[in-house]
Amino acid sequence: MHLPRPKTTNYAAPAWVARLTMSFSPDSDNPDKTLLDSQHLGPLRIQKALYPEGNHPCHAVIIHPPGGIAAGDHLTVEIHTQANAQALITTPGATKWYGSGESNHYGAQDQSRYAEQNITLDVGGTLEWLPQETIVFNRAQARSVIDITISDEARMIGWETLIFGRKASGESFCDGGFEQSIRCRSNDSLIWQERTKLKGSDPLFHSPIGLRGYHSFSTCWAIQPRQSPWREESISELREHCSSIAWTQLSPRLVIGRALGDPLALRAALHNAWHVLRPLVAQRPAVSPRLWAT
Repeated sequence: MHLPRPKTTNYAAPAWVARLTMSFSPDSDNPDKTLLDSQHLGPLRIQKALYPEGNHPCHAVIIHPPGGIAAGDHLTVEIHTQANAQALITTPGATKWYGSGESNHYGAQDQSRYAEQNITLDVGGTLEWLPQETIVFNRAQARSVIDITISDEARMIGWETLIFGRKASGESFCDGGFEQSIRCRSNDSLIWQERTKLKGSDPLFHSPIGLRGYHSFSTCWAIQPRQSPWREESISELREHCSSIAWTQLSPRLVIGRALGDPLALRAALHNAWHVLRPLVAQRPAVSPRLWAT
């Protein structure tokens, strides 16, 4: 179902309200295959389910036809991965948070409203959450929440790269605000929470305990089943082969990686880390989505 953009009688920017729900489950006729059922409301949807590696995992590409998130927009993504289902989710391009003082999709401007995005990941099987970068334009006012609930038997690889301003175009993130929370729960217990809150020209961009002069950074995470916790030799392998990322084990199941750098270097570092992580976590050889090469 498609929800048309609300009409407006003044020059305030009308907002997109969009929701996408995706459910991955084993095929009842062929348990070795993962099926995808999805529903959407508004301009947020997926391309068809793809199977470039055989029956597992099911690849899905989330697309957002407006091309970016403007002031007042509210996007919700809910993903459910049932036990024994395997899914890989990515995006065709960067997510863009537009500046609230810039023209929106219809040429109108708005200086006051926040753009919001809420992502809920309910993981009972194997999920690879691998979106491309997020670009926060100057004057953006944005809030993002990623909530993860993971079962004892589930496995997950995920990442998030944030880029502030458009350095190649001579734009810095001088004004605006960005807030993000990443939370992960297991058995109703909070096992990890990551909070980012930056404003334009924030001293943290240049602080030695902040971004140290960089305008982009990445966070990635890998979660093993409770019965197969991380082994020290596996973490040593990560540190040896993915040395541009700083790795920390936060619990027997959870390893976090963090990196600072230019966007292209961060992308290369994450893709390299995924090639090492995938056999360790998803127990599959790393076969890059064709989309990443375009």
